[in-house]
Amino acid sequence: MKFPRQQRGIAVLTAMLVVAIATILAVELIWGTSLDLRRAQNMLERDQAMQVARGMEILAAELLRDDAENSDIDSLTERWAENYGFPFEGGNVVGRLDDMQGRFNLNSLVNREGNRDGRAAAQFRRLIERVGTDFDDVDPAGIVDAVVDWLDPNQLPDGIGGAEDGVYTNRTPPHRAANFWMTSPSELLAVDGMTPDLYDALSQLLSALPPGAEVTAININTAPAEVLRSLSEEVSDSDVENWIESRDTSPFESVEDFLATAANVFPPEEADRNDDAEAAEAAKPVDLTVNSDWFVLSAVVSIGTTRLSMYSLLDRSNQGNVAARLRAFDTY
Repeated sequence: MKFPRQQRGIAVLTAMLVVAIATILAVELIWGTSLDLRRAQNMLERDQAMQVARGMEILAAELLRDDAENSDIDSLTERWAENYGFPFEGGNVVGRLDDMQGRFNLNSLVNREGNRDGRAAAQFRRLIERVGTDFDDVDPAGIVDAVVDWLDPNQLPDGIGGAEDGVYTNRTPPHRAANFWMTSPSELLAVDGMTPDLYDALSQLLSALPPGAEVTAININTAPAEVLRSLSEEVSDSDVENWIESRDTSPFESVEDFLATAANVFPPEEADRNDDAEAAEAAKPVDLTVNSDWFVLSAVVSIGTTRLSMYSLLDRSNQGNVAARLRAFDTY
């Protein structure tokens, strides 16, 4: 029995449709399997990278412990300040330690009672003036007031440039002032008056150490030039150049050694020159030191197509023990 020609054509089309559907399903299955395998590989590589990064943290802690045992000071000429890294099977890792006490601690703007610290506020204003000359519409005093309000526990604007919830809730999207200590200098981007360009210029000069650390002293052996310039209104560019040149060849062994080279900047009677209490407080010399307890480890691990960054805030005790207080990961 012969089928009509029209029926034979429908059968061929049906067969072709079945083959096409089967092909689509097969490709979809293979694609889904490939994505699952790739996803699993990425997760495995990320887990491996995290373990390698933690290994770098252990190495950094060992470097800091060794330094505490063999040196009474911390300077950029020591082993911990060198960039270090090494390859391993399937990837490589690089890392560096930065001294957070060579930077200005934002949390020092408010004292233990939650009130403005005059000396810290004056130094922060000088630091902004130092790096903000290339930016338009920068108000150093207003930014200092706004940061103090971001940190202090009350809702009373501090100074002319203060900013509390009334300012931030009118923004899009609205938010509130933290009224709490900062965990990262990047929080400055949320503070009234701060611009991305100014933050980029300040970011490597700032720290945000836990308030319990009560650390305000600046390590003169590791502080960048801009931070040294902000120590006092009397500091000149030539002073900073001389200090850096001196410490590069022979780091200061004590604060007294440093002050002996800076008597024109930090005279002993400077704090008593002004009868106004607030002005006198702001005029006092910033606390200085030649050793540090707080460091940040920045490590980058590459495995296959995965790159992972880890930032770890390390606290070194007086006994030389090192502990991680904050840790953050970023995969890209």
